[in-house]
Amino acid sequence: MRRENQISSSGSDNLTLPESYELEKAILGALILEPDNVSDVREIIGASAFYHPQNAKIYEAICRLDDQGIAPNLISVDREARRVGVPLYDIVLLTQAVGSAIGILSHARQLRELECLRRLVLLGTELSARASDGNHSADEVGGWITQQIEEIAAKTARVDDIAPLSSVVRVALDGLEQRQNARQSGECVGVPTGLSRLDALTGGWRGGQLIVLAGRPAMGKSAAMLHFARSAAASGVPVCIFSLEMPAEQLVGRLLIGASGVDSGNFRTGCVDADGWRGLEQAGEELSGLPVYLNDRANVSMSTIRSQCKAMQRRGRCGMVIVDYLQLLDTTTEKRNDSREREIAAASRAAKLLAKELDVPVILLSQLSRKIEERADKTPLLSDLRESGAIEQDADMVIFIDRPAMYGVETIEAGRYGVISSSGVGVLHIAKNREGATGAICFSHNESLTKITDYDTATTTSTIAPF
Repeated sequence: MRRENQISSSGSDNLTLPESYELEKAILGALILEPDNVSDVREIIGASAFYHPQNAKIYEAICRLDDQGIAPNLISVDREARRVGVPLYDIVLLTQAVGSAIGILSHARQLRELECLRRLVLLGTELSARASDGNHSADEVGGWITQQIEEIAAKTARVDDIAPLSSVVRVALDGLEQRQNARQSGECVGVPTGLSRLDALTGGWRGGQLIVLAGRPAMGKSAAMLHFARSAAASGVPVCIFSLEMPAEQLVGRLLIGASGVDSGNFRTGCVDADGWRGLEQAGEELSGLPVYLNDRANVSMSTIRSQCKAMQRRGRCGMVIVDYLQLLDTTTEKRNDSREREIAAASRAAKLLAKELDVPVILLSQLSRKIEERADKTPLLSDLRESGAIEQDADMVIFIDRPAMYGVETIEAGRYGVISSSGVGVLHIAKNREGATGAICFSHNESLTKITDYDTATTTSTIAPF
């Protein structure tokens, strides 16, 4: 049922590719004799599973007929196959290779197995070429090979992609029960954000969500990101932070300042007294106990982030992912003609797929375009997302961070609080929320933006309005 075929590759190197001509003929012949099996076989294999080109063309002809609602019998397959250059005698020989379609699904799985083995053999050659051509870094090659192997492994796995409604209904009701219990006990339904008003509006971060946190430079994206990370970690959720802009030491410095209350200027210049050192040591001990993991390598790609997050999750160290920020990701591809917009769109999509694959919230920081500076009203809009409309499409939630005081605005209209001073106050605008309401909340921050708290924490409850 299986023979080995050697081909020449890369000069004198020979590759032995697993394949079976007899198995391919048996499957095609069975499909022509009993066309009712076509749909089941198509769920298992595609045309790429056939090593021999003529067999692949015949299988494609059978699939095209099936798409058109035409039974792929000997006559219809012959007619369709002739259009792509497969002669009649090959079709006839196929029906003579098998007596019935008994065991066809088992045969299809065997052919899929041979295809996967064949891809692994070829993958080894491609890996050698990429690793030695001098055009790819070790991270790039590692990310690429991990993705390829996972795709092959996924193809060999027998997964039922179509679930009955009854099972999904049960899952939905179980999820509702968990949320209700959490709400009644005063807990956040999802991963706590560290701002009770934001928790009330969003329910916290959820697994599978892509949350885009966007703003203009110096608005406090990184400060908010660190606040979210610390709050999640404090609740026991391990957080992986990929900081493409700021070194890990600088990030930790900001956390230490916020936790200790030491003046940021004194921290940077080294003017810290004994009390300040005690506060910093205590803050350092507290922070060291949090499950937060930092990667500050610049120009990292989403494929590398995915590989590292999967490895961390296997060790129980990845319950939330933060990427700071989208526009600094390495988005280069082998398609040299891809526009910057398409590259950013691909990275955004990869971030969403990562959230869904790992079932963790992914917070993706993003810049806003300069268009906002040209308007009288500086409130961010979804159209301000920089370089790609795909960001809005992929995101489950889009949050804009705004500090009106940065634009010289002295007061903020804050709903039930009336008009408040903009000094030390920022606004989070939830412009998109696929699973809930939109709105805005105020938060307080210190002068160095190293500490963020609820605005008016004295009256904060889980049921209050956003403002």
